[in-house]
Amino acid sequence: MADLESTQLRKGVVFRYQGKNYLVLNYKHVKKGRGLATIRCKVKNIDTGAILEKTFTSNEKVESVDLKRKSAQYLYSDDEYSYFMDSKSYSQFQIKNDIIEWEKNFLQEGLKVNVVWVEENVVDVEIPKKVDLEVKYTEPAVIGDTACGATKEAELRTGYKLQVPLFIKIGDLIKINTESGGYVSKG
Repeated sequence: MADLESTQLRKGVVFRYQGKNYLVLNYKHVKKGRGLATIRCKVKNIDTGAILEKTFTSNEKVESVDLKRKSAQYLYSDDEYSYFMDSKSYSQFQIKNDIIEWEKNFLQEGLKVNVVWVEENVVDVEIPKKVDLEVKYTEPAVIGDTACGATKEAELRTGYKLQVPLFIKIGDLIKINTESGGYVSKG
């Protein structure tokens, strides 16, 4: 396995450090005056699921990990698992919901995703950066309530709740940024 500079750690990168595999959830590059920069990462231990904070100096190295990405299509979810179909072999497989807790907010039947595997373990599901979802419920706009940038809460078919502009109605398709979870535009 090749060495990976700590400055190459980004969201979604999987690496091995001290014999354990980690998935980068978030990172921050910090440079203070003199000396080396530090990279602060929020990581998930792939084997245990524990979320930790790791700090590396800019000259530190970690091991890269061989990943496999498979194209798949989301089918449905139950209380414990989400079910997918491999786009090439058409075989179905399941992923524990706690692995894809955030992504599950944006999964709708038929959505094409990339499933990231390390050895035989699913570590991540890469969803499109923007998805169109239907508004399940939102309060109607009130006439005269048009302050600059006014928003209201809306619930999507997936159960995810977010702030949307006042003109959005039940049944509207809206575009959502899956990284921030925020409203982008009317679909």
